[in-house]
Amino acid sequence: MKTKGIILPLLFISIFLTFNACKKKDNSSPEPDNTTNTPTTQTGNYAVFASRKQAIITSTLISSLDNFSTAYASSSTLINNSPTVGSLLDMGAMNLNGTIFQKNAYSVANMYGDSTSSTFNTPHNWIISGTSAVPGFSYSNTNPYPTYTGYTAIADSFIVSGNITIPLTNYSGSDEIETYFVTSTNPVANTSIQNITGSPASINFTSTDLSIIGVNSNVSLVINFYKNNIQTINGKSYNFRTGYGIIKSNIKFR
Repeated sequence: MKTKGIILPLLFISIFLTFNACKKKDNSSPEPDNTTNTPTTQTGNYAVFASRKQAIITSTLISSLDNFSTAYASSSTLINNSPTVGSLLDMGAMNLNGTIFQKNAYSVANMYGDSTSSTFNTPHNWIISGTSAVPGFSYSNTNPYPTYTGYTAIADSFIVSGNITIPLTNYSGSDEIETYFVTSTNPVANTSIQNITGSPASINFTSTDLSIIGVNSNVSLVINFYKNNIQTINGKSYNFRTGYGIIKSNIKFR
């Protein structure tokens, strides 16, 4: 991994491979933004405290996965809520709703993660003991997890020689969507990771982006719905996030 690389996208893809190895129906939809979706690059936050529910979809069958909960503070502003390698700060001991997080999680210095993969009910009560680099604090995030039941609109195969559009329906409670395609076996290949703010009615991938993977019989689509909650802590912007993510597996690129 390069010294100035971005940690989180690579980390999520690595964790996805681990997931691959190993209802409540919501008919409400957000008011869609029917304009062309343009991924945005977001900066300004210095820390993220997040918990994401997850599910994997095979054909039309949906199965719950373990939660993914993590926290980190950076000496520099985050890019799309992801830190650069070497920028993370020691925050002392940390717990969410009484569960103590592992420090240096996923072999990343000063990354905090829940090795128990617990499902945390809201509110999320974060308690950080603090250090000289990051003074201690506590915060309760009352935002519920986003929901999504529109996964049946995702096709099982795509022709990668042209641009593709995937409809997004029946989701609520989010204000940012992160999405990408990734191969399900090593060596990993993935499209660019899009971060789209608002409530888009679809997500779009160009043929150029899809060509990074090319023809492949086993591709997965990752869609993460996030609700952001920006708070000023220790004089800096910290993001307390709830998320819901799906992995649509066994997609064919033709």
